[in-house]
Amino acid sequence: MEHTKRENRTIINIGTSLMVVILIGMAFAVIAALAISSSHNNYNLSMKLLNHTDEYYNASNQAYEIIADSDWADQEFTVDINENQVLNVKVESKEITCWQVQNVSSWEADSTQPVITLED
Repeated sequence: MEHTKRENRTIINIGTSLMVVILIGMAFAVIAALAISSSHNNYNLSMKLLNHTDEYYNASNQAYEIIADSDWADQEFTVDINENQVLNVKVESKEITCWQVQNVSSWEADSTQPVITLED
């Protein structure tokens, strides 16, 4: 009789510890999936920022070339940054008095989320 009690306890102890190990393994798997998803989203955001920065500096270089070619004459002009933004530049008395990025179109989100509207 003592022998059967020991076997039952051993099986229960193995089952409980196995369940804990499985739960810990599942928790690690979820954390790993979230880390991969987060790093992928950070990479995409970094690439968007890289492209935006490159576009801005290309427009800035074009503006400086226009100013240099005109020998710093009084002028006002815009340089396209991308399809949504322009760089507005104004030169007066051989000084840059305005260097401003302006939006030329309305902002639209990259993705949309469903919205529930409640009717009265």
